[in-house]
Amino acid sequence: MAKPKVLHVSSERGWRGGEQQIAYLIEYSIAVGAEVVVAVRKGSEMEKWCRDNEIRHVSGSFKNGLDISTARLIRRTAKNEGVDLVHTHSGKGHSLAYLALRLGMRKPVVVHRRVDFPLKKSGFSLKKYDHPRVKAIVCVSNTIKAMVAPFITKPERAVTVYSGIDFNRFNQDAPTGYLHSEFGIEPSKKLVANISALAPHKDYPTFLMAAKTYLQNRDDVHFLIVGGGRLEEELKDQATQLGIDHQVTFTGFRSDIPSVFRELYAFLITSSTEGLGTTVIDALHNGLPVVATKGGGIPELVRDGVEGFLSEVGDEVSLAKQLEQLTTNPELRDQLGKNAALRSQMFSKEEMGKGVHAVYQNLAQ
Repeated sequence: MAKPKVLHVSSERGWRGGEQQIAYLIEYSIAVGAEVVVAVRKGSEMEKWCRDNEIRHVSGSFKNGLDISTARLIRRTAKNEGVDLVHTHSGKGHSLAYLALRLGMRKPVVVHRRVDFPLKKSGFSLKKYDHPRVKAIVCVSNTIKAMVAPFITKPERAVTVYSGIDFNRFNQDAPTGYLHSEFGIEPSKKLVANISALAPHKDYPTFLMAAKTYLQNRDDVHFLIVGGGRLEEELKDQATQLGIDHQVTFTGFRSDIPSVFRELYAFLITSSTEGLGTTVIDALHNGLPVVATKGGGIPELVRDGVEGFLSEVGDEVSLAKQLEQLTTNPELRDQLGKNAALRSQMFSKEEMGKGVHAVYQNLAQ
């Protein structure tokens, strides 16, 4: 199965990190001569991407994890296309592939797991992981692998393949100060940011508390929260209540992220959980020291004192002190940044593709 034909199952409507990883994997597969077909949600961003890139695909409703019509679509497509295996990329997609197996699908299944919370100890969730035709569970961090392995009969089926990024998205152009100009920020202020959707597990309240703690002692940093989400107004209210609303800018969603990274002095991420964190890899590749919590797989990317600093989840005091170490010691900041750029080389989209294809090949042994 060196070059298997794979049916990928993409269940989500929007386009976030998981969908980008699917796209990178499909591109890698095609580049090495493997065939792919994708089961996508009708009207989704992945459907549009497949259409725009002339990727063979079928569309289903993907209403929920018990959508029989979509499970039948997966079973039928796997048979009619003659695929060697089915690769699911979300909990919903996994549930639907499991139903397809229950409906008679005979293909082996590879499951990609990107979230760092434990499996349920019984019921449907556990059964779908321990089905004999689920041949491999690809985890994006060792943290996730350690959570999965105790709940499956054959723990060796859980393997780690780190997510990867496209280095070509970025260039080495010098910062221009355009964000300072756009948002009326004093040119002397260093920019410290997180770039992510405003979701609960990102724990932006701790980001704001860390900013508050830092700003009590120093006034040389302006904080950016780059991304959109339903928590935006709530977080803006918190910034106002903390009295730091003039020193924290909410930029909303932006399409110029590679340019944004070039303007930053450091990256601050305060997630309570994080499967891996590809924006952290982006920051590393751009030579940014990372001040982070030990949420999920982040410590597998950032080594404390080497590429940045790590604190316990929710510890805004420690995060603020670590950021202060960078702003008061430019030599330290520059050395950590150089280490960060070197570290990022482990996490390319090509390395991810190679790792997943190695999993495919092992299924034939």
